[in-house]
Order: sequence, then C-alpha cells, then structure tokens
Amino acid sequence: MEMTYEQYLGELESERVHVTTGQVSAAVVQQATTLKAGLMDMAEQIATGHLSQYNWEVKVPVGDPVSVRLEMNLINVPMAEAQRLDPKLLERDQPYPVKVYMIFEGEQLNQSGLRIDELGDADAVSDQPNSFVTPLGEWLVNQLSALTQNRAAQEEDD
Repeated sequence: MEMTYEQYLGELESERVHVTTGQVSAAVVQQATTLKAGLMDMAEQIATGHLSQYNWEVKVPVGDPVSVRLEMNLINVPMAEAQRLDPKLLERDQPYPVKVYMIFEGEQLNQSGLRIDELGDADAVSDQPNSFVTPLGEWLVNQLSALTQNRAAQEEDD
C-alpha cells in the first residue's frame, strides 16, 4: 500500500479513516487475543485500502488511563499531528509506503508523554497479522513498565 503525502492528508481531512476504540485494563491489553483483534482489524482495513487507527484506552493501576494505538502513517508522527508533516521530509506527489506504528501516550511515560515506533509495513501487517502479535506485545510490556516505574517514582517525590 502506497500513498502520496497529498493523498494521506486528503484521507484524514475527509475523515475516511476507520477508527476503533475500546476500553481495557492493563492486564487485558497485554493478552495475545486483544492484540490479535487490533492487528486483524488493521489488516482488514489495509486490504480494503483504508487508513486505520485502533485505539485501546487502558486503565492502569496508578494514575490516569493511557492511550495505546496502532495507526497508519507515512512517517512516525501520530495521525492527529499529520498536518505537521514537514513538506521538506516528504515530497507532495511521490508515493510512499504506508506503515503501521505503535503509539503509547500517557502522562509520565517519558518527558514528552509519547512513544511511537514502527511495527511494520502496512502490506506485511495485512498479509501476516499474527506474526506481529509478539513484537507488539513485547513493545507494550516495555512501555507499561516504564510508565509504572515513572509514576511510582513520582508518587515517592510527592
């Protein structure tokens, strides 16, 4: 799946993005069946040529809930900030491969409250969604661990 910068922004602006949101606990979001459901949903949308976002609102033991998302983009910028994609980084009319990114957003995760990493090429995720369950799960465990440690340290300081 490829898109130009113009096509990508056009899809976002016309709100043709498939968005799925669910609320889960930190324990449930780490389960393979939960992760597989998000990946399968992304795979279906990729196969139909739609941009997609799969969002888990995660209740964590300490502090406010966090957002864990799978999103499609051309570079590692959250969809919500796509307007900021710098035309110097992307040619307007050149096609780029669409990728799936893992996004974790929550206060005290790190200084910016945001972590974004590439999961894989959209076509690969669409063709073999099950092969991405383990890397997504491992990444998620690392982010939840960092969040928990940072929030625990913050409570000690208060």
